Amino acid sequence: MEADPRDIAVCADCGWPVRTPLQEASRHTVAEGTVVYTRCACGRVRVWLEPCGGGAPRLLVGADSVSYAPRTECHAGP
Repeated sequence: MEADPRDIAVCADCGWPVRTPLQEASRHTVAEGTVVYTRCACGRVRVWLEPCGGGAPRLLVGADSVSYAPRTECHAGP
């Protein structure tokens, strides 16, 4: 089942919005763009790729811990 486009990706453990991590741990430039390590409010680590030339960041590690919730029910984030 596909998520409703009005929904927001949240951590399956704590409900924190995935796109607004509590902490950015580090950034590393690679050929495809920038790899960003982030930490959720519950402590879960996720790894993102921010592509060169723009485009939406892509979640590389930690996607199995993401669920979707209606924006109105989601934690507000930082």
